[in-house]
Amino acid sequence: MNNALMVKKRFFRPDEVAELLLITKRTVYRMVHDGRLSGVDLTQRPWRIPRNAVLGLFPLDSLSQEHCPLS
Repeated sequence: MNNALMVKKRFFRPDEVAELLLITKRTVYRMVHDGRLSGVDLTQRPWRIPRNAVLGLFPLDSLSQEHCPLS
């Protein structure tokens, strides 16, 4: 996924979050279900995870423009 697209998107699919965080899609679902990551359940489509929920996993001082493709 390219950086320009990541900055524009407000919501991500679980597979996109997994790619960003370098974890498995199953771990993303586990994080949503246990409350570590907020998500929106769309009945006919996969969950959607807000960009702010992904950014919330990181300390604020580690989110500089040069290192974080989502900010």
